Amino acid sequence: MTTEGHAKAPDKGFAKRVLRRVYSSFGSVRVGDLIPVDPDGFWRSRSSPARSLKAAAKLFDRLKGETIVEIGSGLHGRMSGNSIMVWARRTRARIIIAIDLDPERIGQVRRAASRYPHVKAVVGDGIEFLEQFTGGIDLLYLDFWTPDPDGAVPGTGRAEAYRSVYRAAKDKMTPHSIILIDDTDHVPPWKHTLMIPDARRDGFVVLYTGRQTLLRR
Repeated sequence: MTTEGHAKAPDKGFAKRVLRRVYSSFGSVRVGDLIPVDPDGFWRSRSSPARSLKAAAKLFDRLKGETIVEIGSGLHGRMSGNSIMVWARRTRARIIIAIDLDPERIGQVRRAASRYPHVKAVVGDGIEFLEQFTGGIDLLYLDFWTPDPDGAVPGTGRAEAYRSVYRAAKDKMTPHSIILIDDTDHVPPWKHTLMIPDARRDGFVVLYTGRQTLLRR
């Protein structure tokens, strides 16, 4: 991927038109003031992330994205959305990189995506990968697990790890990049608790939140 393709400043009028299309794809949703939470901290009425994944894929293409990096991968069933296959089937990405510490999960991705030579599945640590990555990232998808420190409030480990991943990735994000975070329908602290304020300070805007959260620069 050449750097010249990312040198131009984003067209604000174009961005607004894209956002209108994304919003229209979601329709109108109304929720009450009270959202019941289960013992694990998730909203009791959880939905599949499929609609969010498809909307992110559509926005990625409209922004002429080239590179997708997925930290935390595998095929986990309908309620997980099997994101790597959405990127492979529904985007015009030039390269899709899936990273996970679990060789079994990466093996699932390699088998499922064997028809897609632009999908690269890597066993490794996401932060280390991002620190060494020299290209630009147009879509960063985050869905990895990390344990909590002993005695910490549940979710603290994820909150800190996701902030660390964002910090490792932020200088690689292109001017028109997007970030998608899974499982944000959870009480804080959680995956998005620390990294979203950091990303907003860096110029990212939250487009929607719920089952997943999408941010756009």
